[in-house]
Amino acid sequence: MQDKTQKFIIRSFKKYYSAEKLEVPDRLSRREFGLMFFDRSFVLRHISFATKQELRGYIIDNVPSHLYYSSAYYEKPDAQNMADKKWMGADLVFDLDADHVRDVAGLSYPDMLKRVKDEMIRLIDEFIIGDLGVDEKHLKIVFSGGRGYHAHVNDPRVLKLGSHERREIVDYITGTDLDFDWLFPSVTFDAKQFAQRVHPITKKEMPKKDSGGWKGKMVRGLPKFLQDLETMGVDEAVRRFSGLRDERSKRALGEKTVREMYSELFKKRKGSGRGTDRIIAENNIEIFSRESHLTAFLRILNNYVKIALVGETDEPVTSDIRRLIRLPSSLHGKTGLRVTSLSRDLLPDFDPLRDAFPSSLTDKTMKIEVKENIRIKLKDEEFVFETGESEAPEFAALFLACRKSAELI
Repeated sequence: MQDKTQKFIIRSFKKYYSAEKLEVPDRLSRREFGLMFFDRSFVLRHISFATKQELRGYIIDNVPSHLYYSSAYYEKPDAQNMADKKWMGADLVFDLDADHVRDVAGLSYPDMLKRVKDEMIRLIDEFIIGDLGVDEKHLKIVFSGGRGYHAHVNDPRVLKLGSHERREIVDYITGTDLDFDWLFPSVTFDAKQFAQRVHPITKKEMPKKDSGGWKGKMVRGLPKFLQDLETMGVDEAVRRFSGLRDERSKRALGEKTVREMYSELFKKRKGSGRGTDRIIAENNIEIFSRESHLTAFLRILNNYVKIALVGETDEPVTSDIRRLIRLPSSLHGKTGLRVTSLSRDLLPDFDPLRDAFPSSLTDKTMKIEVKENIRIKLKDEEFVFETGESEAPEFAALFLACRKSAELI
């Protein structure tokens, strides 16, 4: 039984799909589609569409809450058994979601969206275009409509890659099992003789600033890392990084170690300035009095520079050769926002809460029941909704209704 709010949402989605020019993926007839609905609990998948008109008609008639298509191409995309579909290849898809990105806990929805977008820009520039050498003509950037962004790569070179090869790409981007002895090698700079034996004295050497790959990322990321570390303050640094585990030893950083490391970085010293000054000016990380402090510093730096393509339990979308991904130009059932395709040039100025609202929605005023006090900027207009009865333009009413922050009266 549909209530008034659900009827409004379904009606708004249907109006949008009836007016919208739907984007379809290339090789449409080779893709599997999956759909979820507002008034049904199951996920419908293993279906395919021969033409854009057939897909559009189905959407208008059934009004999905979420619409997905396969990153893979199949000989028989509507086969009910995965083996019977006969996999032919797949796009390479990167998924960045708020659940994966560091430092989003406690952020407002708009600030969280900005944080994820900044991370997507870094992923594209440093890794997809930079290290992987993907041409922008083979890259599609998509706002997911919810809490993240997708990057689709359809370069012919990647279409036949299997799960193992794709996982290697994920491991490279996420810096999995980085060898710190390779990144920061120990070099001998002096020697001492004791008990008739020569004992070499070593130090950790920083990569050169023009280094490629992860060596370059580490050294180029240092200034921003140190700035952010100082801004957060010692107590926040201790809260955030104590407990951080080494991938190999599984040992966690202790609170005392993080606090002492922080002090050695930012405490002013007579004649030599702060530790951070020496790191930046001399490209030298041998400023710590204890090896445990240096180890903590490198571990935290490693965590900061990495990009998270996967949460703690998710299988990364990138390595899954049969994953379904949201269809660009569809609407997201939990926000009412448009899954929006973007170019790299448009990405920095893109604001989902301004630019991703369905064009079919109007400023017509609607009566709503707000569940909690809300202050938010939508389409460049500041809204303040207090708990209880209120009024909102149609586009804002749909957004709040989909997020279950309000109901229609």
